[in-house]
Amino acid sequence: MKNFFKRTFKCIKHLFTEHPISMNESYFSHALWAVFYSVCLLYAGVACFVHAIFPFLFTRTASSIAEIIVDTTDDRGLL
Repeated sequence: MKNFFKRTFKCIKHLFTEHPISMNESYFSHALWAVFYSVCLLYAGVACFVHAIFPFLFTRTASSIAEIIVDTTDDRGLL
């Protein structure tokens, strides 16, 4: 039974760390970047929605955020 839990824990750990390790990051570092991108994209989405109703607002916000995302992924060596 002990061996079962050990294998299960190893399998679960692998699920959570395989991708971050492939990006040369820790789990928490990868999670922080994911949260950063999520917040950026959420803000861009809200700005686009408002811009759709009021075209004079947020005229460059979404494209500026896209540039930030591309720049940070370039700096991290992801593109």
